[in-house]
Amino acid sequence: MEQGEIFTAEIEDMNTLGNGIAKSDGCVIFCYGAADGDRVTAQIRDKKKNFMTADVVSTDVPSPYRCTPDCKAFGSCGGCTLRHITYEHEKDVKLSAVKAALRRLGVPDGAFRGIYGTNSERYRNKAVFRFRGSEFGFSAERSDDIVPVSDCLLCPEIFSETAAYAAKYFEKDPLSYLYLRTNHDGSEISCVLGTNNDCTEFAKKLSERFPCVAGVFQKSGKHPEDGTKARLIYGKEYINEKFLSMELCVSPDSFFQINREGAEALCRRVCEYACASQNSYGADLYCGTGIIGLSLAALCPDAHITGVEINSQAVEDAKKNAQRNGLSNIGFFCGDSADFAKSIYGSLDFITIDPPRAGCSEKMIKELLRISPERIVYISCEPASLARDLKLLCEKYAVADVSVFDLFPRTKHVETVVLLSHKKPDGHINV
Repeated sequence: MEQGEIFTAEIEDMNTLGNGIAKSDGCVIFCYGAADGDRVTAQIRDKKKNFMTADVVSTDVPSPYRCTPDCKAFGSCGGCTLRHITYEHEKDVKLSAVKAALRRLGVPDGAFRGIYGTNSERYRNKAVFRFRGSEFGFSAERSDDIVPVSDCLLCPEIFSETAAYAAKYFEKDPLSYLYLRTNHDGSEISCVLGTNNDCTEFAKKLSERFPCVAGVFQKSGKHPEDGTKARLIYGKEYINEKFLSMELCVSPDSFFQINREGAEALCRRVCEYACASQNSYGADLYCGTGIIGLSLAALCPDAHITGVEINSQAVEDAKKNAQRNGLSNIGFFCGDSADFAKSIYGSLDFITIDPPRAGCSEKMIKELLRISPERIVYISCEPASLARDLKLLCEKYAVADVSVFDLFPRTKHVETVVLLSHKKPDGHINV
């Protein structure tokens, strides 16, 4: 088939990007917006060396998994990719994606515990809104264009109400962005305004209109991750958060999991994997604000943990939260996680590692193999980089157990937690 050609096909499979997968003469065709089980008429958009892409002209026979998207911005804002299928099937698609990525390593389906799902709506505790005049919304996929969104179904309703208020106030001089973060019960919200203008008066009015606004900050740059530290102009530096049995302070500059319910389930599983024995010694790498390490310290009081993180603000938050919860069995160091051995004294029973989407550096893999703890618990948000790193780590380790967590329902993202156990000279594997 050639570019522009129209064809009909049965959709045999789909990926987390929301693309149905068809085959023709041995060539894979990714059909945008199709679902497995559909019979479609589609048109070839582009032809690559090993695959083709196509746009659906019509869905002739709909899949039993298909549902009507309940958001007008679906397909344009780039946030949700799976809102056209049922949530139950979405979980199957994501679990299959992780299994496919690890199957090449010889990981059998029996090693998977399945997938943990969460509430698929209103689960996000933070969002970044963009502005254009009196309109607000999100950046389009792979573009700086703004897609208007009056109410994102993944976020608390008050987020859209706050964004609408800000859009009206700054109609003639729009913000670059409004970054919102809320806590477990919505009682507190932090707001970061992306602008260099004086926003003191707006901050006061915003807090009067929305009493749950606990702190208002300003920051330069076009994105919350750009520029300097957020500067407080009203209220307090932190919002109060509950996580498992802990009381936490979370600042807008620090990382905290977007889906609290799912993150709690994930941390319980990490603790189960890591603390297999009493008086364990472990390291929590890329620890951020220390959520995983603090959970280990709280749920495994006999464990002794060192957290390592390069973001100094996150480390300060982690230290404060450890002290606030009376967790004396964990300490935190600011530095490159690939150099974590400099912060560790003595041997380690386990290491938990939650690297960026790109996965571990070559230096990190070598260091993990050199240290060789009994167990490595690898938390990943990208199946492809996870598979690449596991292939290298399997020089000394075997995949003992895999758990998949859907922390980002209706989107392309999925989290995986893998327990790696050290291979012994006699071939025995400790689990």
